[in-house]
Amino acid sequence: MRIIIVGGGIGGLCTALALRENGIDAIVLEQAKALKEAGAGVQIGANGAVVLRRLGLEEQLDAMSVKPLSLEYRDMESGQPMVSWPVGPQSAKLYGAPLYNVHRADLVELLAGALPSECIKLNARCAEIGQNAEGAWVRLESGELIEGDAIIGADGIHSVVRETLYGPAEASFANLLVWRALIPAERLPAGVYEERGNYWVGPGRSIVSYWVRPGKLYSFLASVPATEVHRESWADSGDVNDLIRSFHGAEPRVQQMLEAIDSAFITGMYYRDPLSRWTEGRITLMGDSAHSMVPYLAQGACQAIEDAWVLARCLARHGASDISGGLLEYEDRRRPRTTRVQAAARSMVKLVHEADRERINARNGRWKGMARIDPLGMTTWSFCWGYDVIKAAEEPTGNVLGLAATREGARMQRPESQRAFDLWKNAFSQEDVARGYDGMREAYDRLLLTNFPAPASVQVTSIELGGVPCLRVGSKHPRFGPTVLHFHGGAYVIGSAKGSVEYAGRLADAVDGQCISVDYRLAPERPYPAAIDDAVNAYRGLLDSGVQAAEIFLSGESSGGGLAVALAISIRHAGLPQPAGILAACPFADLTLSSESLTRFHGDDPAANRDMLSYLAASYFQGHEPTDPLVSPVFGDLHGLPPMLLTAATNEVLLDDTTRLADRAKASGVDVTLRLVDDSVHVFPVFAFLPEARETLDHFSAWVRELQTGTAGQPQAA
Repeated sequence: MRIIIVGGGIGGLCTALALRENGIDAIVLEQAKALKEAGAGVQIGANGAVVLRRLGLEEQLDAMSVKPLSLEYRDMESGQPMVSWPVGPQSAKLYGAPLYNVHRADLVELLAGALPSECIKLNARCAEIGQNAEGAWVRLESGELIEGDAIIGADGIHSVVRETLYGPAEASFANLLVWRALIPAERLPAGVYEERGNYWVGPGRSIVSYWVRPGKLYSFLASVPATEVHRESWADSGDVNDLIRSFHGAEPRVQQMLEAIDSAFITGMYYRDPLSRWTEGRITLMGDSAHSMVPYLAQGACQAIEDAWVLARCLARHGASDISGGLLEYEDRRRPRTTRVQAAARSMVKLVHEADRERINARNGRWKGMARIDPLGMTTWSFCWGYDVIKAAEEPTGNVLGLAATREGARMQRPESQRAFDLWKNAFSQEDVARGYDGMREAYDRLLLTNFPAPASVQVTSIELGGVPCLRVGSKHPRFGPTVLHFHGGAYVIGSAKGSVEYAGRLADAVDGQCISVDYRLAPERPYPAAIDDAVNAYRGLLDSGVQAAEIFLSGESSGGGLAVALAISIRHAGLPQPAGILAACPFADLTLSSESLTRFHGDDPAANRDMLSYLAASYFQGHEPTDPLVSPVFGDLHGLPPMLLTAATNEVLLDDTTRLADRAKASGVDVTLRLVDDSVHVFPVFAFLPEARETLDHFSAWVRELQTGTAGQPQAA
């Protein structure tokens, strides 16, 4: 095989090296007259370093780069620490390689120097690209024809190859301007800027800085709102005075850094939405051509390096007789992963550049919470750095984790459960994830309201209980059965009473009464104890309305299930009359995330995964202790609580939260009924079409009748 690579940047050069390592000839076509990289520094995490190690280049990379000890986020104005993530020896131990900070030009020189000179053709601007059944070809503007077996578009965000395949398309603007500069060490005060990632975050702006040549050269990248620099025409060079004005009032270390900059480049921050396909026959895309991303996970170069290795392995496996098959396998392996990384990078940009004071406080609170349950920052970084692409490239294609952190090949046993699985897997789009909790809230309500609208027979009335907004749900014909006080799921950050109406209607029917769905306040804007305070006030309000405690059943799914149990603990502490019972479906009962099932079913549960749950849990408890029983009831004293009906799927990540809660409740003398179902999904009772959802509510109905008539049996398991 002979592969033509269009583009001589980090991705294109690494692809040529990976192909040659796998016995495949390659030629790199670079339109510039000399290999060079604009910009400043680049960060190579363990996921990129393992490929460079396989190519025999890590030792040279180590010698020319800086290995930071940590990533330090500080407040822009005060300089106070906000969050610190160790990335030195700890990172190497966790992920198999350290984080390397290196000058882009140095990395390009390293990659190019490892290739024979005849593999790189400079001043080679593409005029035309084509393919047929026998091969592919590129005609240069000079008229020269370059022929090969396949073409790889590695020509960046403005890719000619992509435009040839799929037509012109505008890149999306992130509404941020990016300043880049390199600062010689002699212009900086000695000892002020350690060999760490030195980051500052302020309203709508940020600075990322680090050493790229040990003790010699310091990289500076700053992002500011697009409205802060106005010009009649744009060029790469920027007026440093504009830059300084954007950071007026910043702490002294920032001011000293700005004063040391004598020239800077300024560009817009752009990205492209994921493509639905990368490959046409013998032509495919890689790197920024396929999945350009914003720089706030420092994964642009690393994802291109991952692409390079997988592309080479797939072509080597399929051979010259099946070029298109090799390229399609490469795309199947890479497109789900890069889509996930693209979305995460955009969500990080949004997080770091919050401008509203309330949202800034919420973000900072979330970082405090993360420091308690994830001091190594694994939630933020492990899905990037912990990915061993050398190993992954040899595993089945279906093992790749996509946007929902679910294996692409994961399947359920029944068509009904597969339908529920697919609904969960596709609930959050790339755009939803990129928008953070705002997008996730809209998407979760969309999932429930679109797929499970309330039937016309359901009567919904807005009420207040104890000052807390609620929805009363029941039949249009008044019934006098028990009242279910229900708390929706969503890990205390997403979900709503409105989205729970259809399920609330079925709960009301199950008890031949009414269901009141509580619209408790959500984190991160309203962290703990807002949700439990609202739960207690709603319960008090229900009692004050004349409903007897013996007629009240608490209910909740996921975090709502944990909240229902926490409410029962609070009711006992307050000396209020206890409700008649608790239905908790798949309860999120341990916000320290110490349940083993989180690891056991990672990649198999499309509704939840450790990374997402960490993000949401930390957003809720923030500076509070996650082991507080009102946060994580699995750690609570459960003596004297009412009977519990607990249920979960045996293949979901919160299975152990449910069984641990059941075990602790039984040990405390609580009447517990535990129902576990196979081959189902998280919060399966919400999915009305599932047989196990109907069976669970039928069991709930019978259980309620037994408790109401005093015929309930001893604790049981089923």
